Amino acid sequence: MSALGHAREGARRYGALLSLPGARRPVVFSAVGSMPIGMFGLSILLLAEEATGSFADAGRVVGAFGLGNALGALAQGRLMDRLGQTRVLPAAVVLHALACTGLVVAAGRGAPTAVLYACAAAGGLALPQLPAAMRSLWTVLARDDAERETAYAMVTIVFEIAVLTAPALTAAIVALTSPSVAVLVGAGACTAGAIGFARTGASLRWRGEPHDVGWLGPLAAPGMRTLLLVLGAFGTAIGIVQVLLPAFADARGSAETGGLYLALLSAGSLTGGLVYGARSWPGAPTRRLPLLLLGLAAGFAALAAAGGPAVLAVLLVGCGLLLAPTTVVASTLLDTAAPPGTVTEAFAVMVMGIVADTALGNALGGAIVEGASYEAGALCAAAVALLGAGAAVARRRTLTAQERGQAPFLHTPGGESPTPDASVEHATSTSHRARGRDTSRDRPW
Repeated sequence: MSALGHAREGARRYGALLSLPGARRPVVFSAVGSMPIGMFGLSILLLAEEATGSFADAGRVVGAFGLGNALGALAQGRLMDRLGQTRVLPAAVVLHALACTGLVVAAGRGAPTAVLYACAAAGGLALPQLPAAMRSLWTVLARDDAERETAYAMVTIVFEIAVLTAPALTAAIVALTSPSVAVLVGAGACTAGAIGFARTGASLRWRGEPHDVGWLGPLAAPGMRTLLLVLGAFGTAIGIVQVLLPAFADARGSAETGGLYLALLSAGSLTGGLVYGARSWPGAPTRRLPLLLLGLAAGFAALAAAGGPAVLAVLLVGCGLLLAPTTVVASTLLDTAAPPGTVTEAFAVMVMGIVADTALGNALGGAIVEGASYEAGALCAAAVALLGAGAAVARRRTLTAQERGQAPFLHTPGGESPTPDASVEHATSTSHRARGRDTSRDRPW
């Protein structure tokens, strides 16, 4: 298929998704509510630095917001699975708006730094988790696996657009007004997006499936632990590279181009997400995941041989092309790896796992650049991605256990093991119920 034909097919697939009954409004509201995710880092940093006069203190305030967001994502995911989206999102957004307003007021009045930490942490904790909520809606809005995988790509694309464009929007708001206004604009967008999303028919109808998997939540399933392990390597490798790029630029006397290199990586990821979601791909997701990580390992290894900025730029776009497809495949595998009824929390666990391990990679990358070299860091990132591919191959059976009816986290009354036939039927029907489908009319018996 030509590039033009591929583009037309992609436009058709994405257009078909948006034309599904009840899909367009939640997609729009989730996009509005996702934009502040990319705004808060810079706006809170500038607000806190203006209030304290210290970038060190400001960085800790942003860190408090990020830590709160990580914990809040897990808590909101679990609550949405149990109580529904329309009860959790409005309550979260009220707390979020109050916390952000409190942060702006506290900064303006010269409150102690501890107060800024508390307000920022509360704002992150209550940040409405619209990407996770939208991902859950697609399990019931999409009509088949092909549409579902394109929909998961769309969730990733919306997030990438927010990451790419929100900092520029924040910088413009700060230049025209102040960091306080930028924080409040972000909180306002969150409020509008979350309230609008929660009032859509799709969100009102969505219900999680009752489950009893204990305090571990989705991590009770071996497949979820496999995904967390694999994506941990994925996030760590990305984190290492994120530190290497400014170091590469600084070593060549142009530190300011480090941001451009990071933007090229993100632009490649956005393009990769668009291309991946535009067609169906051969092979099972369990086979695609290690292949993508192998490609990423090869790309990161090639970064070590980049002799100049032009070569590095091309390689970064190439590496970026594999980032979004990797997360889309992992998101697709949640449908079979996570216990039924935990889809929202499982997605939050996946995302927060990547975020946490990216931070670990940042620290590791800094240590390698300081103690060794840029080239050593690139090879280390490649080795970590390679380990992730190995883990995906070694533990592939855990990612398909539910599809084969083995589902180790399902139990029958009285603790007796179900018969093979009953187990297969139970797991299959449970998997489809998690996607909002009644499969009773599909059965030939």
